[in-house]
Amino acid sequence: MIDDLNLKRIREIPIFDVCSKLGISLYGMGKLTKRAKCWYHDDKHPSMHVNKKKNIYKCFVCGKGGDVIKLVQDYENKTFPEACDWLVNEFHIVLIDSEPLSAENSSKLNSKLNNSETNSVKFPSKAGSISVQSVQSVVPLSPDLVPRSLSLDSQFCKSAISAGYLTDSQLRHAAARYRLGCSKDGGVIFWQIDDQQRVRTGKIMYYQPDCHRDKERHPTWVHALMKDTLPPNFDLHPCLFGLHLLTLEQPTAGNSSKSNSKFNNYENNFGTNFAQFPSKAGPLPSAFTPQTSDFSPQTIAIVESEKTAIILSEKFPDFIWLSCGGLQMFKPELLEPLLQHRIIIFPDTDPQGEAFRQWTQVALDAQRLYKFRYSLRVSPLLEQHATPEQKEAKIDLVDFLFK
Repeated sequence: MIDDLNLKRIREIPIFDVCSKLGISLYGMGKLTKRAKCWYHDDKHPSMHVNKKKNIYKCFVCGKGGDVIKLVQDYENKTFPEACDWLVNEFHIVLIDSEPLSAENSSKLNSKLNNSETNSVKFPSKAGSISVQSVQSVVPLSPDLVPRSLSLDSQFCKSAISAGYLTDSQLRHAAARYRLGCSKDGGVIFWQIDDQQRVRTGKIMYYQPDCHRDKERHPTWVHALMKDTLPPNFDLHPCLFGLHLLTLEQPTAGNSSKSNSKFNNYENNFGTNFAQFPSKAGPLPSAFTPQTSDFSPQTIAIVESEKTAIILSEKFPDFIWLSCGGLQMFKPELLEPLLQHRIIIFPDTDPQGEAFRQWTQVALDAQRLYKFRYSLRVSPLLEQHATPEQKEAKIDLVDFLFK
């Protein structure tokens, strides 16, 4: 059920604004109280009093009244959850589930991930339309670059096994899915390939034997190394690392209910206490509408580092794990290809909570720019459960789970 904190936020929506959205005419010159024709009976003269200060309404003829939720329920003939949904969507309310996560260590967390029942509130989306920019202007790199680079010889691949993050078979499977490459000097190449299988660029990164990034060696971009041979009209359009998996691993309609059920179980704990952003989904333009009749929405988990996405893809394979590649690289436009899918966003943590605040703002900005089929969710898992020492170390989800 909806907790008291979220109900309070919904009930604080100004009642005059709600009346305006519903098309209810308000009469009178008062700043705090106005009148309307009562919708509960045949009202010839306005007998419904609407109080701005108390945020309630009451008819002094029939005696009926209530708050903004009750107003939407009765005026629109909606159930309580439907009325909440309408208010959340129309007024862009951010819902935060304040129920604490019970897992206190990684083993308990993993157990709950796979066995718990969901009790989080999910609101159905409202229909609408969206105008999106064309992605046909993207000039990709040569697709031949990727297969020529594929290798397990990078320090990252070796250390992911030796440090105990993945088994040999898990690493091979993840490397094949994410198309990991290797540079001549042992760096791993994280290729950015979009959902149309176009190679946007590649990021070359260097890792230490403990599978932590070698901060003495800065990342290098493939397109920067190729600057003398790039097409004259090349203009970098970054995409989420792993985005190509959307079209390569589209589940069939028969698997949809199974995937949805697992999402319901996971979301209450792995992403519990989401900040939730209301959705106003609708039919997409033809260029973004799935062409296959068996299209089913995927459950997308977005993290900061490519390493985290790769490792957790083997630990929790019912999510498609994508990475933006850096704190400041998470932008609203990166979410545009995901409008049809369920999205959970997992920020890293830090002492000031800056990562969580920044990514929450990005999610809000994305919600204003685009109309998603499902609510965007930002998980404060690390903000709520990382220790002060872990926050000082600016850990991510892998660090937390493998602590």
